[in-house]
Amino acid sequence: MDHSSDNSQQPSAAPTPVAGAVVSQRRRRFIQAGVVPVGLTLASRPVMAWHCNTTSAWGSAVLRNGGASVKARAELAEIDNTECWYISDWINNSTRPQVRNSATPWSCAAKKWYSGKSDTWVQNNLPVSKVFPGGLKGVSPSANVYTLIKKGAPDFAAILLAARLNTLLANTPVSKCTISNGTDMLPQMASLGPNVFKPANSTGAAWTAKDMNDYLKANWLI
Repeated sequence: MDHSSDNSQQPSAAPTPVAGAVVSQRRRRFIQAGVVPVGLTLASRPVMAWHCNTTSAWGSAVLRNGGASVKARAELAEIDNTECWYISDWINNSTRPQVRNSATPWSCAAKKWYSGKSDTWVQNNLPVSKVFPGGLKGVSPSANVYTLIKKGAPDFAAILLAARLNTLLANTPVSKCTISNGTDMLPQMASLGPNVFKPANSTGAAWTAKDMNDYLKANWLI
């Protein structure tokens, strides 16, 4: 019997929050698989949490136009519940509730390297060599990190320093985002630089500065 016009039926239940979460998750995956342009910027980030891919998974799926099977493998490589400070947070020393219980980013840097020093003191004194002991291409090891970060994206030094500080100091899962085959790719990005760096097991071209910027933004590391 057809009940399509039976007014005695109960009205359909409203969508549950779980359904909304599934839609949001799918949207994030579409973005990371390259279906939606990277131009959907930080303003459209989810409020609470998102996924990130390792450099090798994301590079294969997005930068080198991998097929559906490659993109599926990239989804399997996603790391959940990562939260970072934005570059603007590092510039303004502003907090985010989801990151280290609203601690200021520079207080976390002080705790790691200069216990007892003020946030301002660390901003004025943290050298590149503390963040990248292996070097940052084209930058003096004694250069001031805060000065470089203030240049903002897409400056190569600014994005690499902010991303590295996030993997070192933000929530624990963030540190896994750039690990490929047991090796952290960010120090390699920094020391080798654009047009030389390739992710682990990469068969494609070396990453340009734009590739690095797009990867770090699309995977919410800056």
